[in-house]
Amino acid sequence: MEFKVLGPFTASVPLPSAAQPRRVLAMLLTRPNEFVHRDVLVDELWPEGPPSSAAAVVQVAVSKLRKALSSGVPVDDVRQRLRSGPGGYRLTVADGELDVLDFFSRTAAAAAATGDERRALLGQALGLWRGRAFADVPAGPLLEAHRLWLEDRRCSVLGKLVELELAAGDHKAVADRLGPELAARQADERLAGWLAEALHGLGRRDAALAVLDRCRRSLWEQTGVSPGEGLLAVHRRIAGTGWSAGGAPCRLPPSIPDFTGRAAELAELGRAVRSPAPVVLHGAAGTGKSTLATEAAWLARKRFPDGQLIADLREPGDVLAGFLRAFGLAETELPGDRAGLVSLWRSHTADRRVLVILENARSEAEVRPLLPSGPGCATIVTTRRRLAGLVGARPVEVGELSYAESRVLLGAIIGEGRPSAEPDAVRRLLACCDGLALAVRAAGMKLSQRPRLSIAEFATRLENERLRLDELAAGDLAVRPVLAEALAELSPRQRNSLRLLGFPGATDIADWFATALLGCSSREAVDVLDELVDDHLLYAKPDRSGFPRYRLPGLVRLALREQPDPDALRRALTVMAGLAEHASTALGTEHPPARRADATAAVLDRVAADPIGWRDAETANLALAVRTAGRRGWTDLTARLADAHSDLVGPRHGGPVALLGFDVVRKSLDLPAEAGRLLKLGHSHANAGDLARARTCFALAEARFRTAGDQRGTGAALVARADVDADSGRTRSAVDALREALDLLRDCGDLAGQAMASSQFGSLWDDLGDFRRAKECFEASLLLSLHCEDGRQHDRSAKRYADVLRRNGRLDEAGDLLISALTGSRSARERHWEAHVLRSLGDLHAKDGDAGESERCLSRSLELFEKDGQRLAAGYTHRSFGESLRLGGEPDRAADHLRLAMGTFRALGDRRGGGYTLLSLGRLRAAEGNAAEAAEGLRKAAGLFRELGFPVWELRALQDLSGVDSGGRQRERAREALTKIRFGTSPG
Repeated sequence: MEFKVLGPFTASVPLPSAAQPRRVLAMLLTRPNEFVHRDVLVDELWPEGPPSSAAAVVQVAVSKLRKALSSGVPVDDVRQRLRSGPGGYRLTVADGELDVLDFFSRTAAAAAATGDERRALLGQALGLWRGRAFADVPAGPLLEAHRLWLEDRRCSVLGKLVELELAAGDHKAVADRLGPELAARQADERLAGWLAEALHGLGRRDAALAVLDRCRRSLWEQTGVSPGEGLLAVHRRIAGTGWSAGGAPCRLPPSIPDFTGRAAELAELGRAVRSPAPVVLHGAAGTGKSTLATEAAWLARKRFPDGQLIADLREPGDVLAGFLRAFGLAETELPGDRAGLVSLWRSHTADRRVLVILENARSEAEVRPLLPSGPGCATIVTTRRRLAGLVGARPVEVGELSYAESRVLLGAIIGEGRPSAEPDAVRRLLACCDGLALAVRAAGMKLSQRPRLSIAEFATRLENERLRLDELAAGDLAVRPVLAEALAELSPRQRNSLRLLGFPGATDIADWFATALLGCSSREAVDVLDELVDDHLLYAKPDRSGFPRYRLPGLVRLALREQPDPDALRRALTVMAGLAEHASTALGTEHPPARRADATAAVLDRVAADPIGWRDAETANLALAVRTAGRRGWTDLTARLADAHSDLVGPRHGGPVALLGFDVVRKSLDLPAEAGRLLKLGHSHANAGDLARARTCFALAEARFRTAGDQRGTGAALVARADVDADSGRTRSAVDALREALDLLRDCGDLAGQAMASSQFGSLWDDLGDFRRAKECFEASLLLSLHCEDGRQHDRSAKRYADVLRRNGRLDEAGDLLISALTGSRSARERHWEAHVLRSLGDLHAKDGDAGESERCLSRSLELFEKDGQRLAAGYTHRSFGESLRLGGEPDRAADHLRLAMGTFRALGDRRGGGYTLLSLGRLRAAEGNAAEAAEGLRKAAGLFRELGFPVWELRALQDLSGVDSGGRQRERAREALTKIRFGTSPG
């Protein structure tokens, strides 16, 4: 019987096919003729822990083996090969039946023999091996340990045989024997050395050197170590020159222990260095490009066993010569000319795997000759420019650190205790660092040097812009020199352009503003701006329309230390004023306004196409422009900018800026101008629903117009104040103001003013229940407006008159007036008044029963008001929408619109609008049969109208209240309201 385990497990008798018996037999053959305890077998079969049936399974396996090995022999018979013993089993194996025993007997005989006999015995011992021991048996921990021990014995015998064959000069036998061996174990230095010597002895020098190079590469990739002295000696004997001292050169600077962040960039670099195409790390000065390149190189160095080299291209000396010396070339081997060095470098790297880092590259031309030529090589270039001309290069931008990355880096430098104790101070400090990795590191190092310095105190120092760059320094780690070096590399034109773009306080600027600052054509400006963006001294990102906006990094602006040119700044602010006025005009019209002469047609068209987007993007810069112009004493420009800002954002968002513009005018001691500005500001407050502030502005404007002797202005202020007073319930004050205004405007011949005052009087008389007087006032207003050059007042009067006619049942006349007013407002491109007319048309169609046309008009009105940010006017349209839907039988939608209207009126404090909405809600609840809620709403509406002095509207609310609540005092109050209307207790 034979057992062979030095390769796939075989026996001369059929063995059980199940895995467990074969594994048990393999374990018994590791210790032939010895008892193997049952626990040992259990541990081998179930290394993770045996089941409860483990002993039974082992017994079954042993039983199957007995049947195969000693068929028909009783268990206790002396002929039985597999005997049971104290707690285990023993397998009897005779001499010549187990190949392992034969292997050891031959190696023992070889140890006692000499010469050819010894070689023959060692060869016979190795010939018994057919592969890995127990190759097809699943191994547990014990069998695996035995297998490794056998392999170690085989390698020892192989080494003795190879040494004998090399000593005998039998190089071919060594080469044939070691070729397959080394293919499986390429990092084995002894095998590689023996095979290289054998190949060299056969005259195959190149093949021998290739074997040594593969071994060195495998050593590096598998274990990260260089060849030992023995293999280096073999290389010297064969090549005539050794590898560079210590193996492949590694010239990388040390890895930064507290390197943090940049996970995406590191991953991209890891993928990129698998290709020979150069990787260009580009970014602003101080972003940490070199640190990132070094970190990536250390992570990838095992892929480049032939060396890792680095060179700073700003330093003097020939980089190529230094690289070649690093590879062990003697000075006498280096060519004296540049072309020769480039050629030698390329040939030297053609078949090698080398990683090269080229730092601070300034142009493509200085990089190209330094690129290694081999397909297994990689190059990382760090630069402040994009190097777009480097063909095939893969760019990786190193941008600003995010707040989270900056916070982690700071904590890594100074420890987590201090930042955790002062989180708000950390945010202030990092805001001053502007996302620049060098600035964060310098700040962290300074805090580390000064443990008693609190982060809050240091942040306060940094917030002083005059001290910031001086404070961001620790030893020779400083921000200012790095930024100064980047600025020094600019051309005079680039530096001057960068200085002009430093608009103090601006977070970003539009392309048109940059063009105005530079004072050149848009094409020339784009070229200069693109150059600065490529140098990472200016950041660009598109706005929502796709046009670029530019940002000068805060620390770069401080490094310039130069104020913007006053002429350039005034030129740019003048363009901004013109565009702001253009945007304001475009907001009030559905059609593009006429082009101006103070900006290019392309920019004007962009503004007109999206005035809201322009306003949203430029609001902050516009406010900054007002302050800048004010500080420099440019009075007229400050006033223009302040006016444009107020027109665009409204008084609720532009109060401080509007007051600055007003202050400029006030200091000029120009009373008419000051009064005009107050009048305009009052209208803005009124449109925003702030009636109290509006009345204050109108009253101040009236006083200044009177002092200046301006009757026209005084009349306009009185009309405006009367409008606010009427809405606030001050009907006596409103009537007195309108009467005086009419006298003043008549005396100075202001027909448009008289038309406006008469129209206002007509609306007021209608609210007070005197339709006859209202009709007379409106007819006078329409006649007066016909003689005005500007037809807009006629449209306004027609709209107001139509509302009165509609409420009094004269729908046809109201419709004719509204169609005329709509045509006029659209011709004049007054989007705001078009929206008002459409709201009145919606009310008219609802009254006439045309729900579909009413909804179309009201939807368009709401769209226009919301687009222009007219919140109060939109609230009135929601109220009209609710009333229209109520009449059209859609109570749920009506309730939604009425709730929106009520929310707006409550937020803005508009009691009149609230009364109208309560009246509609009460009518809606009454139609739904909810008498209690209807009565409550109508009662509140009547009370509001009574307080405001509008008896007609009070009477309407009381009439509706009578339908749902017959037991209240509404009849008595209705008689009081009717008495006011009939007998003139209201102002007459």
